[in-house]
Amino acid sequence: MILALSGFLLVVVSLIVFVFIIGLIIIVHEFGHFLVARKAGILCNEFSIGMGPCIYKHQFKNTLFCLRAIPIGGYVQMADDETSLLLTKGDRLSLTLDDDEVVKIDISKNNSGDISGILEEFDFTNKNGEGMYLTLTLDDGMSKSFLVRDKAILYLDKNSSIKIASYNETFSSKPIWKRFLTLFAGPCMNFLLAIIIYFIYYCAIGVPNYDTNQIGEVGYGYAGSSYLETGDKIIAVNGKNVNSWYEFEDIIDEYNKNYPTEVELKVINSAGEEETCLIPYSIIINSIGISNLQISDNNYPEGVISGAILGNVGLNYSNKSADPKYPLSSGDIITAVRVDNYINSDTTSMGEVVEITSWQDLINNLKDVDVAEIRFEYYDLEKAKENPQDPYVKIEECEPLVSWGNETLTNQGIEKIELLIGISPVYHFELGGVITSAFKGFWNDFTLVFRTLKLLIAPSGIRQVGVSNLTSVVGIFGMVKNLVQTGILPILAFTAMLSVNIGIVNLLPIPALDGGRIIFLIYEFITRKKPNKKFEAALNGICFILLMLLFIYVTYNDILRFNLISFVWRI
Repeated sequence: MILALSGFLLVVVSLIVFVFIIGLIIIVHEFGHFLVARKAGILCNEFSIGMGPCIYKHQFKNTLFCLRAIPIGGYVQMADDETSLLLTKGDRLSLTLDDDEVVKIDISKNNSGDISGILEEFDFTNKNGEGMYLTLTLDDGMSKSFLVRDKAILYLDKNSSIKIASYNETFSSKPIWKRFLTLFAGPCMNFLLAIIIYFIYYCAIGVPNYDTNQIGEVGYGYAGSSYLETGDKIIAVNGKNVNSWYEFEDIIDEYNKNYPTEVELKVINSAGEEETCLIPYSIIINSIGISNLQISDNNYPEGVISGAILGNVGLNYSNKSADPKYPLSSGDIITAVRVDNYINSDTTSMGEVVEITSWQDLINNLKDVDVAEIRFEYYDLEKAKENPQDPYVKIEECEPLVSWGNETLTNQGIEKIELLIGISPVYHFELGGVITSAFKGFWNDFTLVFRTLKLLIAPSGIRQVGVSNLTSVVGIFGMVKNLVQTGILPILAFTAMLSVNIGIVNLLPIPALDGGRIIFLIYEFITRKKPNKKFEAALNGICFILLMLLFIYVTYNDILRFNLISFVWRI
């Protein structure tokens, strides 16, 4: 189902979908931590979704469940040393007693209780089984120690409290394998969520039936839509007989290695008649983001020379409204090209100007290009409307398009040049195929993240992907806004992909993330010594600040990339 939304309504619906997607992923992630921690016997004081001020909270048993204002994360506060961090020698506090044992400790301004005083010392570890205790200097000047009951409550303020955990309820007290499972459970739940979503997705759309040679769908806007219909059966490709989609794809893949611009298909149509069609390919040159898709019927003036007529132009490459540096747009006609190849990151080798009379010429001149500056001479359709006497933009006047290199395209699983008919096989429900496709979808997303990380960190002569290409919640919202009008299935696939991304990012060996804490566990396992708590806390704090600075930087880039300020102003 496709929704026709625009303006304020589009933003509202997109925001609701965005919050739902982010909320679902965060809840599943934190629930993984929470569930395994509880099974391991670790006390969980707080389960929070979001960051910043709490807008709703509810105490259930020993856990405070919070919904916070900023939907950019969440956390499960597990009992460890947080009670020790909240209490400091010299604090004034009040105690509520039951049979001379402390059941409530109040450090709020209210200081309500049976007895008050200044904290001298305390020990809540109970490592030796001697019990938890604290010592106060009472108001009358006397010093007295009190046993602290296992289920004692520490009141931070009128609305916030935590249960004081004995040592055997803390994260640190558990064996390494239990702590590892607790930390790994969050990302693992993200991976499981992605597999479940992909299972639902493939249940809805089905899986391709490659045993038949029947066309299941013909895509609108592709060249094949003028020649073929749903239900036609392909019986030959360029004179070679085919009986299944497997054979069809094998022949097409081999044929396309030479980058032709047309293909001959023999089909049996719905009337049972044989037809032979010479179908021009729909061509997408992904390395620079141009195509001949959906070429409009423009009334060109007389005298326009032949060339490669542009259809859809990629927004990230050369759309006029997206970036005036790259002025190509649909309806323009490329008539010449010059490819200036990079020798290294600083210098280029200038190529020759080559005349372009067709898309075949354009493909021949770009198919072997790696990273390069590409300049075109072209007939500018918009310019022709304003100045029909001088409609051409010369190569010397044209800003270069920098092509995506072979390494970048291969890493992301993108073909440099796609030759498409616009047809797909019949889809059907088959349980084994659905399960296999769900795991394949997950695995593709999983490996894609690591391939992208490789581009970010691996040494390369000409780096084309950097921190500026990362996406924040602003960029994710922009993607959601684009997907909202396409229907529920693309949103499901996007949610699965995002869940995998968040799971992997949390496993990166960076302090303040789950992966960083796992590294400390590995250190403890190898050395048989626990890392210094103060050092670990300081390192986590520093890395958290650095991650927040990175988040701000990426968010700023996204605001500029999506032109968010002017978008909001127009609304």
